[in-house]
Amino acid sequence: MSEAGSLPEGAGAQHTPDTSGPARLRIGVVGVGLLGTRHARLWAQQPDVELVGVADARRERADDVAAAWGAPVAAASVDELLSRARPDAISVATPDFLHREPVVAALRAGVHVLCEKPLAMTTEDAAAMVEAARRAGRHLMVNHSMRWIPHYAALKRQAASGDLGEIVAAHSFKSDALYVATDMLAWAARTTPAYFLTAHDLDLVRWFVDDEVEEVYAQSASVVLRARGIDTPDVVQASVRFRRGCIAQFEASWILPNTFPALTDNYMHVLGSKKAVYLNRGPEALETYDEGRVAYPKLGTVYEHEGRIYGSFRHALEHFTDCVRRGTEPLTSAARVYGVVAALEAIHRSLETRRPEHVAAP
Repeated sequence: MSEAGSLPEGAGAQHTPDTSGPARLRIGVVGVGLLGTRHARLWAQQPDVELVGVADARRERADDVAAAWGAPVAAASVDELLSRARPDAISVATPDFLHREPVVAALRAGVHVLCEKPLAMTTEDAAAMVEAARRAGRHLMVNHSMRWIPHYAALKRQAASGDLGEIVAAHSFKSDALYVATDMLAWAARTTPAYFLTAHDLDLVRWFVDDEVEEVYAQSASVVLRARGIDTPDVVQASVRFRRGCIAQFEASWILPNTFPALTDNYMHVLGSKKAVYLNRGPEALETYDEGRVAYPKLGTVYEHEGRIYGSFRHALEHFTDCVRRGTEPLTSAARVYGVVAALEAIHRSLETRRPEHVAAP
């Protein structure tokens, strides 16, 4: 969820849903902050989807988003949304630590769920959600949308074909501007840059090597945000070892000066026995200049064309609806990405114990 904020969300815009055509999925959204509003907007613009309602603990926020995107139901809770809107599926875009309740409630009601990443902050919560999906016989997909960015998809194809040889090591760096933790997220103190940012690249490297993390060792530093009264690390560095021997380093921070040209800076290096791959998503080939600053718009994840959303965010959500219709398991189903939560939990145990921590097998 780190690259939100670069796309105008159409506040105040009016939308009249198209109700023609067969088999339109009825979809609702729980949690309509910055990212949840993007979910509502995309669902409202999909010809094969009907946005039937939105829910948020801030009822006035739900009212505003429902009015902007033509949803007939604005609710204050997931239970109210489920009973009044009767969706086939919902997006859950609540804060990182508030996923379990709406996800489990929807699954128990027989509703498919797309949940924002990370699935959970503990394996206990993740396991409860995976089990609820199994019992309900419904899809639970985690929105690890960066898998649909062309750069990363191309790297996965090279890895799967054997073109890289054996992946020996990887290094990822992902950092947000200070604005994210101080202004964009009211709940930054309830999460960490590892949960908020490393979750992306940890999922990607697991995908590339087709393996699970076995052991982690992590360190953190807290200076800038602590001085501002926000009790969360500035930086988390994690060294991990996968079961078949690949090692990787993940660094996540959110104290870049706000003058940095993009909301997020990130790169990844992957070293194989046959080939090395460098992915730099800094300027993404587009730089803009005005009298005040230089800017690097992030276009791989989300961009706008003729009033509609495109990019990996859209592709991931379309993958979810395709899987619901076809009855096929999503590429990032909760069961498949449970290992991300297990590794993140071990990283945070290591921050407390200051020792390497084992990651239990899923």
